[in-house]
Amino acid sequence: MIPLNYHHLYYFQIVAQEGSIAKAKKKLLLAQPTISGQLRELERQLGRTLFERKKQRLHLTEEGRMVLDYAQRIFGLGSEMLDAINDRPLLGRLRAQIGLVTGTPRAIAQALVAHLFKIFPRAHLTVRDGDLPYLEEELRSYRLDLILSDEPQSGAAGREFISRLAGRLPVVLAAAPRLARKLGRLPQALDGIPMIMPAHPSQAYHQVLDLFARWKVTPDIVAEVQDVELARRLALEGRGVVPLNRVSLKASRPKGSLVALRTSPLGVYEPVYLIARERRWLNPMAEHALDHFRL
Repeated sequence: MIPLNYHHLYYFQIVAQEGSIAKAKKKLLLAQPTISGQLRELERQLGRTLFERKKQRLHLTEEGRMVLDYAQRIFGLGSEMLDAINDRPLLGRLRAQIGLVTGTPRAIAQALVAHLFKIFPRAHLTVRDGDLPYLEEELRSYRLDLILSDEPQSGAAGREFISRLAGRLPVVLAAAPRLARKLGRLPQALDGIPMIMPAHPSQAYHQVLDLFARWKVTPDIVAEVQDVELARRLALEGRGVVPLNRVSLKASRPKGSLVALRTSPLGVYEPVYLIARERRWLNPMAEHALDHFRL
């Protein structure tokens, strides 16, 4: 049997994904006749027609869809192999790329990074943020090894992802000391008080609103802020009461501390998840975090 030409298979995958040879040539940097010839050669070798032309566009045949599925798995596995090799360089300095979902408290990200550096002191970490669907696509494309998020994964993530609950952090109401001293008996004192809320779709957003409804109080919501650090700073300036998980509250101490308004639990929790992609060889740091990082 003549071995499969993987160059031809790769060109086929790009044409199938782009929908036309004209678009694929810009990505492959090859002439259109060259791509067409190599597609014909792949069809000849497989003995199947992979494309049919309809209304000036290429459409996959049933066999073409099957071949594309195999091609994506083949080249996906190749990308996984390259990423696994790059994560383990010759000099022994492990690397990991971490995605932080926008709005996830920076104190939690700091705790994860500190934990990894404690276990892997010579590690090289790259941390960047974005919304969850974008980071999932980066994870799917092997440009990330791990995601830190306040939700397990999006509905479109698929079964190729691993999700671990790293903790459920209690949320407290906090304020600058000078504002806290002015407040009377809780929860009645919250009625009309300036409130800095986490922006939707924070996992704590609706829980806090439900809490106010149960307490029958209506705070004056002066800001809805996605960035927890910004919300904390606004509260430090005395601009309002803020719901914060206990890790973020602790990060505001000792200088210019925020104080919790009550010691009894609110029954509001902020979940923290670690998400990775299923693969044969997980990044060692991502694997360790999934198994051992807990808040």
